[in-house]
Amino acid sequence: MIEAKQKRVKAFNLQKKSNQDFESHWFEICEQFLNAVASRQRPAVAARLKQPNNGGSGLRDWVAAITWRGALLPERIPESLIQVYLTDPEAAPLHDCEGCGLLVPVRPSRFDGWDGEPEEVYFPTCPLCESRTGQYLYFTKKHESEKKINPLRRRPR
Repeated sequence: MIEAKQKRVKAFNLQKKSNQDFESHWFEICEQFLNAVASRQRPAVAARLKQPNNGGSGLRDWVAAITWRGALLPERIPESLIQVYLTDPEAAPLHDCEGCGLLVPVRPSRFDGWDGEPEEVYFPTCPLCESRTGQYLYFTKKHESEKKINPLRRRPR
């Protein structure tokens, strides 16, 4: 019985440690994100990241995508892109740039949610590299370029 209790305590301590690791990783990425934001917008972005009841769910979703899903963080984030998140509380990072992978905000449809056509597309072209933007464009293009086609398996036309 003592061994079972020790195992539970050990498992709890491991869980507590991993939660601390996740939390410290989150704050580390938040700091990197804030460093990429223009200095005059940084206080407003920091307030939205730290206080969930202060709006900014799109910004937190963007940081979560960087932290947990491997989304890309540019060295400098364009002010116009951050301004969308600061002015539209419904903006969400659902589109990405085909060229550089930057996540760009759209306003999701109120009827179709995140999977449908957005109500508002703020950046049809990327504010960094001027490539086209859309849903899953970067990773689709990346996957297409990595896919190798065996010429012997092609069907004759």
